[in-house]
Amino acid sequence: MKAVVLCAGVGERLRPITDEVPKPLIPVGGKPLLAWTLERLSACGVTEVLINLHHLPHKLTDFLGDGSAFGVSVSYFFEDELLGTAGALDGMRGHLREPFFVIYGDVFLDEFPLRELPKILRERGGLGVIVVQETDRPQDCDIVEVDQEGRVVAFHPAPGDFRFGKWGNAAVYFLSPRILSYLPRGVKWDFVRDLFPRALSAGETLWAYPSPVPLPDIGTPERLATLRERMEG
Repeated sequence: MKAVVLCAGVGERLRPITDEVPKPLIPVGGKPLLAWTLERLSACGVTEVLINLHHLPHKLTDFLGDGSAFGVSVSYFFEDELLGTAGALDGMRGHLREPFFVIYGDVFLDEFPLRELPKILRERGGLGVIVVQETDRPQDCDIVEVDQEGRVVAFHPAPGDFRFGKWGNAAVYFLSPRILSYLPRGVKWDFVRDLFPRALSAGETLWAYPSPVPLPDIGTPERLATLRERMEG
């Protein structure tokens, strides 16, 4: 299996830390967050990881090398200008010919059961599986509207509210390569604002999977501090 780990972002809200360290390399629990991610992906059977680069790219390539230290092979895709979370897939098309994971580079996977996502896609069909988790901060979270059968109805980008439900986007996906047919070439596109809504409007099915464990991110100084306290406690 393959996975895309999105690592190009500048991490504006974490400055000045990210002036010197790419967000995925910020240490948590004694090692860079990205090391945790690659180890979890390898443990669930991922053999190839595709990583997009933009901000401080040499620090990421120096740390990861070919990926063998983490049990995977790593391929890099440099972005002169940031292409957005979905636009990052444009240059990877030739490598994504089978279902694949997408993990945002600032998410801590912890003990999340990654193997469940391919199983859902095999059993139910559709275009992909979107991991969601209950949120108490809709103003700072993309809300995923879900029906009683677990199908995604709509996406409501942050800032949101509870009118559309309690499920926040956890930034972990498992997608059919067919998703790429809805991605125009050479665009700056976001999954939640652009690609997923386009696929839904075309009649495609996306499934929501409520995470059985918290999937924290380190997108702000407060959330980084919370995760560090939890892992050190």
